[in-house]
Amino acid sequence: MPKVQHDYTAWVETDLKAVRANFRAIKRLAGKRKVEQRVAQRFPAGDIRTPKILSVVKADAYGHGMIPVARELVRLGTDFLGVSEVAEGITLRKNGIKKPILVLEPPLPAEARQMVEHNLIGTVCTYTLALALNTYAKSVNKRADIHIKVDTGMGRLGIWRDEAVDFIKKVMRLPNVSVKGLYTHFPLADTDPEFTRRQIHDMYRLVDDLDRQDLIIPYVHGANSMGITAYKTRIFNVVRPGLMLYGLYPAKGHEDTIRLKPVMSVKARVIFVKTIAKGRGVSYGHTFVAKKAMKVATVAIGYNDGYMRAFSNKADVLIGGKRCRVLGRVTMDQIVVDVTGAGRVRPGTEAVIIGKQKKDRISADELAACADTINYEIVCSLGNRLPRMYKK
Repeated sequence: MPKVQHDYTAWVETDLKAVRANFRAIKRLAGKRKVEQRVAQRFPAGDIRTPKILSVVKADAYGHGMIPVARELVRLGTDFLGVSEVAEGITLRKNGIKKPILVLEPPLPAEARQMVEHNLIGTVCTYTLALALNTYAKSVNKRADIHIKVDTGMGRLGIWRDEAVDFIKKVMRLPNVSVKGLYTHFPLADTDPEFTRRQIHDMYRLVDDLDRQDLIIPYVHGANSMGITAYKTRIFNVVRPGLMLYGLYPAKGHEDTIRLKPVMSVKARVIFVKTIAKGRGVSYGHTFVAKKAMKVATVAIGYNDGYMRAFSNKADVLIGGKRCRVLGRVTMDQIVVDVTGAGRVRPGTEAVIIGKQKKDRISADELAACADTINYEIVCSLGNRLPRMYKK
């Protein structure tokens, strides 16, 4: 029997060594993006010409495990952490994370108490929320730090750019709220450089307008992973990597700009092996029918684990270093794969769903192409459902 070191039949391995390598690569790249003197001087420490790093660990670190990854990033010296919701920020605080944490999704006014008590930085784009934070902060003799989000074209969250100055002035008059940051988000960074450059220009004009009115906001950001690799801007003094921390590229063609190491591997075990005859159908609907006798294996992973039905008859797994095609439809808990050319396969044999085995590799991008989706969805779907193991 193959050696089994744990009780899982399907699991994720998160390589923290790869996280370290990716963070350092991002920091080196960000260090080449010098910011304007006037923007650099906004830092509390004074004149720092390279951007600070806000590491995004939302969605449980894109399925990689928020707490271990966040702890690693803190050890590496990240300046901020970014989460999606208040609950994630509280989880980080309860696990001893003391770094500044920006909640990227605007909290509800009813969550103002939790934001202030746990020293979380709120994203604000309504006066109602700003007022709620101010009211509670005043009641406990504290100041609530916030970043204001500006909509320069994403159309999802944020105060519209033409309304931003008046809104910021109004919020700045609240005595127990401190506007520490100003940021935006790029919806077309990978498809429309001209549109994205207009967004950057809009932020430049906004900061310039605020500066002339002596409304100085320390941190200005908008560069997500794609923004860091593809756009040079001297107005952002914070960069906001997410996907690249996990060894995934925001678009093709960026491998020459930054070298990343994949962080996630997904593995599962063979639980049954048999030979099927010519003409035998496989799985629901018999969307695959054998054209000849073949050896097949049942592998313990399915859509309940985040392995999508879209992979049916399209995706490969690695067994014995060989590519083995998924046959028929992906089911809730299992898939059937062709192991005719994979050598000796038996119950307990390891199958690689994402990752490297011998000389071959299956990437999240490859699976994303099979499912007509993006690598973000692949790692979040698999990583958030399967048990995790961590390699240090």
